[in-house]
Amino acid sequence: MKRFFKFSIIIILIVTTSFAVVKVSRKYSLNILKDDIDCKVITKSCEKAKAIATDDKGNIYVAYNDYIKSIDSEGKEKVLYKNKDMSIEDIVFYNDKIIFISKDSIQSFSLDDGKVNTLYSGIPESGNNISRKLLLSKNNLLLSVGAVTNSGISEGDKVDLSPIDITLTGVNYGNLKTGAFKRAGEKSEEGEKIQRSSFGNACLYSFGLKKKGSSLYASGIRGITGMDLDSKGNIIAIFSGFKNEGLRPVNRDKDYIYKIARGKWYGWPDFSGGDPITSPRFKGNELVKALLKDPPSKVVESPLYQHETVDSLRELSIDINGKLLDKDSYLFWDRDEEVLSALSPSGVYCKILKLNEKSKIEDIIYNKDGFLILDSVTGCIYSIHEKEGLLGFKLPLEIWIFVFMLSFILLCIIVLKWMKKENKKYF
Repeated sequence: MKRFFKFSIIIILIVTTSFAVVKVSRKYSLNILKDDIDCKVITKSCEKAKAIATDDKGNIYVAYNDYIKSIDSEGKEKVLYKNKDMSIEDIVFYNDKIIFISKDSIQSFSLDDGKVNTLYSGIPESGNNISRKLLLSKNNLLLSVGAVTNSGISEGDKVDLSPIDITLTGVNYGNLKTGAFKRAGEKSEEGEKIQRSSFGNACLYSFGLKKKGSSLYASGIRGITGMDLDSKGNIIAIFSGFKNEGLRPVNRDKDYIYKIARGKWYGWPDFSGGDPITSPRFKGNELVKALLKDPPSKVVESPLYQHETVDSLRELSIDINGKLLDKDSYLFWDRDEEVLSALSPSGVYCKILKLNEKSKIEDIIYNKDGFLILDSVTGCIYSIHEKEGLLGFKLPLEIWIFVFMLSFILLCIIVLKWMKKENKKYF
């Protein structure tokens, strides 16, 4: 009896420990830095993926450069649409359609009949290795288009298209004397006017999905590397700062988190983080000169948060329900420190998850259970959620049934043996 009891206890410990080990191993060496949250791998087959989206049924949609696939709640994968001529940068789910940005157009793929339609075209490309981002806001689609150049001065044939009417100071850079919003070698003149383009760079656009039509939402944004809506419908976004490189280098700039208001100009190419580019803060060998003679505003909004470095913050999603973090806290990737970090509405910063040094986070989205994180290098989609069950994990139902039955049998054996001993006292 003692041997059987010991053997049974060992089996229970082995089963429980085995599942705990599996649980830990599935984290791919991720180090959770915040109490009361957990992380697990949803799928491992997403190497080189660009973006993800979800629907109300729990299906996950994964976009690659030239195709889109679905992953259902049971983990079954299916390629929905493939086109070698595509170059997808981001996707959203809307009314049984997958809407995506590819090359110069916004397109939709219908899950009902498989039809692909072009919704809008003529969208310019971004530069600085910053992808264009999509964000759904009720029946409108928000699209961020980054600047082609670092700070407004081109070193080739690609130039920034201005989404607003501007007037130039006539400052030119480099041996070729290149002016703002010009191709390399093309000079600008003081007082020269640049007319707005139908669709420009360094801005955020709004596109109607029920009623066709587009409008400029905000401008003067060098590049948005992540954005989401808070519980009040405010757009919160990461702004990428200037780099200290090129013909018009800007020293000591940072990345920022901003609340974006409709109709606002946020300063690019002559302001960053609310400060004029002519400030000693950005001085290198000499002060940086302004490119715009009559900027849309002489006072530019300050950010909600200023990071310590530039070109570091990527991807952003908001806990609108306070499921894992304080309500309306922002979760984002700091690729320099290889961590997922959070910022509360009151400005409290904390580190959430230490990532693998090879990780490259391409997307973060929020759903009813927590956050989904796309890592395109490890090929994983992670779920960050509340700790589950005893010791922070759940065993499968079959294992709990096995443990219960084994415990019940052990209890019966113990009771029977005790009854035999009691009977021996009377006979």
